[in-house]
Formats: sequence, structure tokens, C-alpha cells
Amino acid sequence: MELDNIMQSFLRQLIMHNNREWFKANRAMYDAAWGEFSQLTAQLIESISVFDPTVAYLTPKDCQFRIYRDIRFSADKTPYKGHFGTYINEKGKKSYYGGYYIQIEPRKVMVAGGVWWLPTKEMHALRHAIVDQAELFHGIMQAPELQKRKPTLGLNYYKRIPNGYPKDFPYPEYLLPKEYTIAFDLPDDVLQRKDAVQIITGYCQAMKPFNDFITENIEINLEEMESMRDVVKFL
Repeated sequence: MELDNIMQSFLRQLIMHNNREWFKANRAMYDAAWGEFSQLTAQLIESISVFDPTVAYLTPKDCQFRIYRDIRFSADKTPYKGHFGTYINEKGKKSYYGGYYIQIEPRKVMVAGGVWWLPTKEMHALRHAIVDQAELFHGIMQAPELQKRKPTLGLNYYKRIPNGYPKDFPYPEYLLPKEYTIAFDLPDDVLQRKDAVQIITGYCQAMKPFNDFITENIEINLEEMESMRDVVKFL
């Protein structure tokens, strides 16, 4: 699959003209870019389902986040996001379990996995699972298919191991992240390659054991799920 790169061209212009008047005047360009993005999502679902059949039934609508920003609680009142994002997970984009996130930006493609945010209780449960299964988790993180892609674990970090966890834990770097994600920035020309879907899928397949560990070691409280929905809206 070789994309025409309408998506990144549209997003570059949107970032320079992030207002409703410009968006309305260029609606046809947005529709073309969104159509290209939907095509990419559909092909990724099909490709990922080869090694993760739980996502086979999904449609692009189940996975893609809206371009419109939720500005109710934000100081930034620009109405549109500067990226396209899709979250391929067996429960769709509203799932709080490990999945495959692809974000298209003007000059890069980000591929990520894991879980971006968890309530305190579930986060503690996940960290304790890492402590209790240290060698298993270390093996997942050091797997050759993952390591050759140079994964980054987490986005923000504590300066020291949080209270309640062993200070002599052999892999302190696994307890410092404030969120359990792994992410990769792909070159900005990846979408121009005929094997773009295969390249992105390769990153997703390398992350599957990490996602499986996350999913198997958290249990979301159904009452807490509703309080988390506003967090997901900002993606």
C-alpha cells in the first residue's frame, strides 16, 4: 500500500490555520484525508488480525478518534487536533487495556502500545505484577524483535522508585514510568512506501507480548471506567 500523503499535507495546513472558518472552506480536503486515514486503519486491522485475531471484527469507526478537540477544560481553544489517531484494540478506541495506537502527524508517524492512563488502584496492581513477575516482564522488554526497534518505555517518570515497591528491585527502570506505554517515532516518509502497512504492523506485532502482559495484569473497576472517559476524549 502506497499512500498519497494527503493526510500529512492536510494536517500541515490545519496546524497553520486551526479555525472553523478555514476548516469549513477546506472540508473537501479534510474528507479526502480522513478517507485515506480510514483506508490505512482498515488495512492495519486486517494485517494485525493475522497475529491478534481479537481485532478482526473491528471497523475504522470503532478505532479512529475524532479530529475535533474537547476544549471545555483546556486553556487551548483551538478547535481541531493537529494529528489523526487510531487505537486498534479488541474493545475499540474506548478500551483501557493494551492495544495498538497509530498517530499520523505532519512530519512523522508514531506507533505506540500499552496503556496511557490508569486509576491509582489499577496502576499499583500493574506495578506489583511487574515486581512479582520481574523476569517475565524483563524478557518481554528485552525480546529481540522489540529491542531492535529501540522502544521507549513511558513518557513521564518518577525520580525514584515510588513508595511501596522494593528499592532494590533489579530493574528500577520498569517502576519509574508514570504510564506504561512503549512508543516509536517512524520516519516521515514511511507512508510513501509500498510496504507502509507491513512496516507499521511489524512494530505492532513486536509490542503484542507487552500489551498482553498489561491486559492480563489489570482489572478495570466498571464504576471507575465512566470517570476515565473524559481522559480518553483528549487523545
